[in-house]
Amino acid sequence: MARSFEYERSAELPGLTLPWEEQLTATTWANLDLSTGYTFTLRLVDSDNVDVLTKTTNITGADGSVVVAWAVGDLDLTPGTYTLRLSALETGTGKNRTHSPGDPVRIVIV
Repeated sequence: MARSFEYERSAELPGLTLPWEEQLTATTWANLDLSTGYTFTLRLVDSDNVDVLTKTTNITGADGSVVVAWAVGDLDLTPGTYTLRLSALETGTGKNRTHSPGDPVRIVIV
């Protein structure tokens, strides 16, 4: 089941905190420390898989999570449901990690 977060169109608060874990073994997971050494890209895509928002600022990594602070205009979107896609670029290696919880994250604009 998808996790959904509902926002009024053009809302700036509340921010969004997404947990982020790393699989260590087939049955073991641990918080991934994203507090340093990463830059982030968040995309919201519509039902046709078209990007309606690409955001690279005001996204902060922490130990086991990523915090998104919405800026003015970020969520000034046509009401509807959007899928959130989040990636973390490890600056030291140039490799990307993709936030992939078991269920997709949805942003609902009302």
